[in-house]
Amino acid sequence: MAAHSHDEGSHHHSHDHDGHHHHHHHGPDACNDYATAVAQYRKTFASKAEVMAQAPDPAVREMVAYMDRLGCENCFDRFDQQKPQCTFGLAGVCCKNCTLGPCKITKKSPRGVCGAGADLIVARNLCRHAAAGVSAHGSRAREVMLALRKAAAGEIKIPILGREKVLATAKMFGLEVEGQSVEALAGRIADILLEDMSRTVPGPHRTLSAVATPERRQVWEQLGLLPVSAYHEVFEALHQTVTGNQGDWRKVMDQFLRCGIAFSMSSVVGGSIASDCLYGVPTRATSKVNLGALEKGCVNIAIHGHAPMLAMEIVRLARTEKFTAMARAAGAGGIRFYGICCSGLSAMYRLGGVIPLANANGAELVLATGALDLWVADIQDIFPAIMDVANCFKTVVVTTNESTRLPGAEHYGYKRDLSDLDRIGDLAEKILTRAVESYTQRRDVPVHIPPYEVEAEVGFCLEYLNKRYGGSVAPVAEALRNGTIRGVINLAGCTNTRIVYEKAIVDIVDVLLQNDILVLANGCASFPMAKLGYCTVKAQERCSEGLKRFLGDDMPPVWHMGECIDNAHAAVFFRTVADMLGHPFKDLPYAEVTPEWSNEKGVGAALSFRMLGFNSYHCVHAPVQGSDAVMGFIYGGTAELLGSAMIVDTDPVNLANRIISDFNQKREDLGWT
Repeated sequence: MAAHSHDEGSHHHSHDHDGHHHHHHHGPDACNDYATAVAQYRKTFASKAEVMAQAPDPAVREMVAYMDRLGCENCFDRFDQQKPQCTFGLAGVCCKNCTLGPCKITKKSPRGVCGAGADLIVARNLCRHAAAGVSAHGSRAREVMLALRKAAAGEIKIPILGREKVLATAKMFGLEVEGQSVEALAGRIADILLEDMSRTVPGPHRTLSAVATPERRQVWEQLGLLPVSAYHEVFEALHQTVTGNQGDWRKVMDQFLRCGIAFSMSSVVGGSIASDCLYGVPTRATSKVNLGALEKGCVNIAIHGHAPMLAMEIVRLARTEKFTAMARAAGAGGIRFYGICCSGLSAMYRLGGVIPLANANGAELVLATGALDLWVADIQDIFPAIMDVANCFKTVVVTTNESTRLPGAEHYGYKRDLSDLDRIGDLAEKILTRAVESYTQRRDVPVHIPPYEVEAEVGFCLEYLNKRYGGSVAPVAEALRNGTIRGVINLAGCTNTRIVYEKAIVDIVDVLLQNDILVLANGCASFPMAKLGYCTVKAQERCSEGLKRFLGDDMPPVWHMGECIDNAHAAVFFRTVADMLGHPFKDLPYAEVTPEWSNEKGVGAALSFRMLGFNSYHCVHAPVQGSDAVMGFIYGGTAELLGSAMIVDTDPVNLANRIISDFNQKREDLGWT
């Protein structure tokens, strides 16, 4: 069952015991009056002043106020300047796919020029969001798959470190491993992953066949949703939504759902397999976190984005005698690395010594400390506005990928076709040399470092958890069955300027930990968890007695799994526990929680878990309020098809309580007290 927040003022959805979907309207015209619903929702949007007063991280509050005093703009200023946000955009009923329009749906004009109504327009827009998410994580995954292929062939000087992962994956794909070198197997794995990414001739999706549960494969096959490949489903999503093509909103939603499977199986799981084979699986480690860990007097380099190859090489080379000597000769105490978004998290748990500072919305705050000498921007979640702040503080910004060029930045990157990945060492050397030069040229820049710093435990993949629990995660499964743990959530997704920065994430977790719910975290949502001490054993103080008892004396209540594609590590953990308990995902007290989701990858993450049978929970609405049909479908109607729904409440405490009540219901249905 799904419901959206009561403050919307328009209508809510429910299921009767017979499982049928019903609308409950408030007032004679309410079913079409999405403008009222959107206006009510818009009233919940946060302001910069509220961020300055209420953001849970004191370092964030201090830096927003500091930038305000300097007259230096950030994303919170720009959000205020955008108000009031467009009602048609919020409701999803504007269409600019062709130049017959653009068209917007109103009572006066209920159809666009081509005849598309609100249902079709909302569905098409949502489908394009999902396709973009597949391409975003997919593009990043493809780069790592290609790097694995080239490393296996000896074409680039990157050693294959995940040798055990290669062997395990080869067996999973049914490859013959006897007498085969790890390199040969890695090459075959890369080819399978690339084929699943880009297949045009229909054939079995081998990653899906190997990874998805039999129950899910059957559900998807019966619904006609099995993807051909990630590339094909993005291609087809764009094809269906062009002018004068698919006219049935429900068929567009089928393509939306296919994109969710492609996102999960190729863009995320495929990318994760390639990364783990090439660089090894994460290992549990302790890291400093937050702005107070910035060091004056060092060559400070930020790693920002999502492509691990160059970031890993830069960090590795910086520790060689050549570059430590170069930094000393420039008068620096050393070279230090700081993580923004996922490249930093990936390098952090594999190499150590990369200090996580912020997700995408916090990047400008980090730059405004004045402490960064060089900023490496690879791909995704890199706002164009970082250049304005970087220029104020003389921070050199370097781009490395043709897909993410920034006017005014210096570019040290690969060719568009990635045919020159063998240049990775040369590029890393140039970037490090430039960082030391920048350090010598920035002596006069004022530095403001808020004094907030904690430690965080990271790298909780299944391999580590098996080791910690004596060979398997059976103790976790038993604790879930007997009620010591009430349920488990995967906390993920971006942050969003519509709500107070990072506050919904923290508020929800506070309630869940007090109610015996274990939290897995990755990607952007993991930053407030790490910065505010939730990823330490000491954070057990925030937990109920049952959860404390389960965690023992060495486990934090939030298990930090790493970067955003480490959703795959979370999914493997969920699968392993589910298999031990003998129940499909949809019946277990599991949830995907992305409170502040904000971009196309966030659509994909929540959708892919719903495709697996998890409810997804959010404090930000999808742009669907202009269509009762589409809104009803994703906020409840998928429950009958998939066993899962999208649940939205703009009040984080209400949402947390909803998760708890849904978990209680699932436990009751299972006969677990």
